[in-house]
Amino acid sequence: MMLLQKYRDNKEALKQIGREALAESRRMGLKISAKDRQNEAKDRTKHERKERPPATVR
Repeated sequence: MMLLQKYRDNKEALKQIGREALAESRRMGLKISAKDRQNEAKDRTKHERKERPPATVR
């Protein structure tokens, strides 16, 4: 169990490093690959779903 938790924590940390690297690349004016843009869009979609409150049922 503990090992699985460490894996999840490390995975999230690596994703954050990747986000920061993409942001830095943009600031420097470097070209962003199509795969990176695709992954970024997927990540943004997941993040938006988590933050959006559930729809109320009438």
